[in-house]
Amino acid sequence: EVRMGRDVLEVECSRLSDIVRSGMNLSNKLWEPLEEKLLDRAFVVGASARLVK
Repeated sequence: EVRMGRDVLEVECSRLSDIVRSGMNLSNKLWEPLEEKLLDRAFVVGASARLVK
């Protein structure tokens, strides 16, 4: 269940990052660390939300 939730989250995040990347033309050097932070944040938030339930 958690595994599936994480897969869904990763798909959503990558879709979002594709939209942002195509709209912003950031260099990979600048974007990759930012993307990692966003994924970490999203996963922590998602995990916390599941723990609360």
